[in-house]
Amino acid sequence: MSRSDMMARLRQLARLAAQQGQEGDDVATPGNESRRRFTKGVIAATTGAAAWSLSPAAFAALGTAGRIRQVNTRTQVAVVGAGLAGLACANELARLGLQASVFEAGERVGGRCASLRGVFPGQVVERGAEFIGGSHLVMQGYARALGLELEDASRLPGDTYFQFSGNRYSQAQVAREYREFAQSIQGDLARIGAPTADQFNAGEQALDLLSIDEYLDQRGAGRLLRQFVSSAYLAEYGASIHELSALGFLRFVHGNPRSKLAPFGGDEGARLRVVGGNDQIATGLAGQLPVPVDFGHRLVSVRRLASGKVRLVFDVAGTTVQRDYHAAVLALPFSVLRDVEMHASLAMPSWKSLAINASAMGNHGRITVGFDSPVWYARHGLSGTGYTDLQRVQATWEAHAGNAGSDAAVLAAHVGGDAALALGQQGVQADASAFLAQLEQVMPGATAAASRDAAGNLRAHVESWSHNPLAKGSYTCTRPGYFTTMAHNEAKPLGNLLFAGDHTSSVYEWQGFMEGAALSGLRAAAEVHAMARV
Repeated sequence: MSRSDMMARLRQLARLAAQQGQEGDDVATPGNESRRRFTKGVIAATTGAAAWSLSPAAFAALGTAGRIRQVNTRTQVAVVGAGLAGLACANELARLGLQASVFEAGERVGGRCASLRGVFPGQVVERGAEFIGGSHLVMQGYARALGLELEDASRLPGDTYFQFSGNRYSQAQVAREYREFAQSIQGDLARIGAPTADQFNAGEQALDLLSIDEYLDQRGAGRLLRQFVSSAYLAEYGASIHELSALGFLRFVHGNPRSKLAPFGGDEGARLRVVGGNDQIATGLAGQLPVPVDFGHRLVSVRRLASGKVRLVFDVAGTTVQRDYHAAVLALPFSVLRDVEMHASLAMPSWKSLAINASAMGNHGRITVGFDSPVWYARHGLSGTGYTDLQRVQATWEAHAGNAGSDAAVLAAHVGGDAALALGQQGVQADASAFLAQLEQVMPGATAAASRDAAGNLRAHVESWSHNPLAKGSYTCTRPGYFTTMAHNEAKPLGNLLFAGDHTSSVYEWQGFMEGAALSGLRAAAEVHAMARV
C-alpha cells in the first residue's frame, strides 16, 4: 500500500531515470489503454494474484513451527482498540486458544481504515487507509479468506501531472533531475545502515538530526526535484520537508525492495483496494471473533497490581468501569495513548515514555469530490494522479476507478500539513469549492464537470484525521532525531503490557500501512501466547 500514491510514483520515476541513462530522454509513459480495458484487466489480474497470497493463519503458523502449543485457557487477555491491529491480534489469539476481550472507544471497528458509502452514487471510496501493496500478503490473505474482491489502481490509463509555480512538467523531466541529484548522494548512501535507538553511529545521527530541507540544500538538489519532493512528502507524511529527518529520506532511497521505504530501483507492483470498501476486512475480522467488540469504552488509566495483573480503567458513557487482566494489548495510536494515565506502578522506562510522548503523527485530510465524467482523462489525457504546490491539490488520484465510467468518477486529494488542519473549518461545500478552484489551474473544465445533487450541492466529502479525537493524526512521520532516539522502541513490551498498531511496526518495513497494523497484531498475539503457555 502506498498511503497516498507517492511511493509507487517515485518508484516509477526511478525506473524512468535509469532508462534515461541508457536510452536518452524520450521515455514512454503509461497511458495508452482505454478505461474499459483497465476495468476488465484489473479484476482478472487481481483475482489471479490473490490465489498465491499467504493467509493470516498460515503466516502466523510460521512463527509457531506449524503447531499450536497448549496454553492456559484461563488466561484473561484484553485488547484495547478495534482497528486492524487489535482485530488481527484478537483473531490470532482465538486461533491460538485464547479468548480476548476487545474494547473500542468509538462505535465502529476499523479505526483509520474507514470506507464512505452513500455520497457518490454507485461508488464506495476510502476515508482513510487506501492501498494494499502487492507484497502485503497478510492483508491480501484476509481479503481472500473473507471472499472479498480486489482491484488494482496501478493500471489506470493516462499521464501523471506535475505542476509547480504554474508550470507543467513531464514525468521524464522530474526523473532526469532526480538522476542528476542521485550522483551527489551516493557517498551518504554507502555510509548508512538501518540505525535504531539502540544502535547507530555518529554519521547516522548527524543525518538524522538534519532535515530533508537542509539536506537538499547541502547536496544541490535542482529546483524542480525540490518542488516535487516537498509536495510529495507533504502529501505523504503530513509534514513539510523542514520537519522531517534527512536520514528518513536516504533510507527511503535505498531501503529493502520489499519495504515501503524503497521506491528507487524497486518494483512498485500492485496497488490494491477492496471493491466495496477496505473496511470490509475490519468488519469481517470482527464478525469472526468469539465475543463481540465492546464499543464506547474509552481507556483512561492503566496500572499494574501487586498480583502482576494489569488494571484497565474505562470511561463508559460517563461511568467508570475497571477490568483486570493477565495481559493487555494496547492497540491505539500513541497520539491517543498520551491522554491515558500510565500509572507509576508500570515502572515505565524513559525510552518507552519518549516513544509514546514524542513520536509524531502527520497531519492529513482528504477531500473527495464526485464528477459527472472523468474530465482528467477524457479532456486532458491524465490518470488523475498528480502533484502540485497548491495547498488543496498537493496530491490527487482517482478513487474506486473500477466502478467509474464515462458518466461518473471520483477524485481524491490528499492534503497534508497546515492545509489539513484548516479543513472542516468552513464546511464541506466551502472546502470542495476551494479545491475545485485550484484544480481548475491544473485541468480546466473541472468545476463544470463536478457532480451536484438535486439541491445543487457538490457531491463531496472532507475527512480530517488530525481533528478526529480517536486518531489525532494520520500516521507516523519521522521528525529529525527519530531514528536515533525512538526507532524500534515503539513495539517493545513492558512485561504483560504489550503494544500494537501500525506505529509499532518497524520503520524499515510497514509502519503507517494496513499491513503494518495487521502484522503488529499478529506479533502481539504471539507475545501473549508465549506468556500463556502451560
